[in-house]
Amino acid sequence: MEPTADQVALTTVGPSLPLPARLSLAPYAAVPGGFDGVWWPYSRNLADELPALVEAMDGVGTITRVILGIGLWPDIPHQIPVGGHLVTAGWFVSDHEQHEITLCSYRDGSRTLLIVPPTTEPDTAAWLMNTPVPVDHRSTATELLAMATARFDAPC
Repeated sequence: MEPTADQVALTTVGPSLPLPARLSLAPYAAVPGGFDGVWWPYSRNLADELPALVEAMDGVGTITRVILGIGLWPDIPHQIPVGGHLVTAGWFVSDHEQHEITLCSYRDGSRTLLIVPPTTEPDTAAWLMNTPVPVDHRSTATELLAMATARFDAPC
């Protein structure tokens, strides 16, 4: 069976460029004890998503390690190549907050981001990314996501 024109076009196109990280950062140390920003990945594939995030965070120091919950990610490789170095990934189990990621720099400390799940409606994600975080300085990432979802799911 010969390939169709559509199949030929798909196989001859080069690799696509990575999408830029959907990231909103607060000024460093602006939210002591809270989230330093919000990240809205495109998928649940950490090996695909992490390089763009780490590269977007380069202004805050070289990220060498990330720690995140296993609940949102089906596969967490121990090390992920980013630019010219490897980032070590660590994880915690389900009794910890699953909607956050901590990015660690050996020189410049760490930043904790709220993770907006990739399947989140755009209006909800936009609200979270444009609202100073944490909203009330006490809410967990899961509570903030529920608050944002309820805000846009409520009947008008």
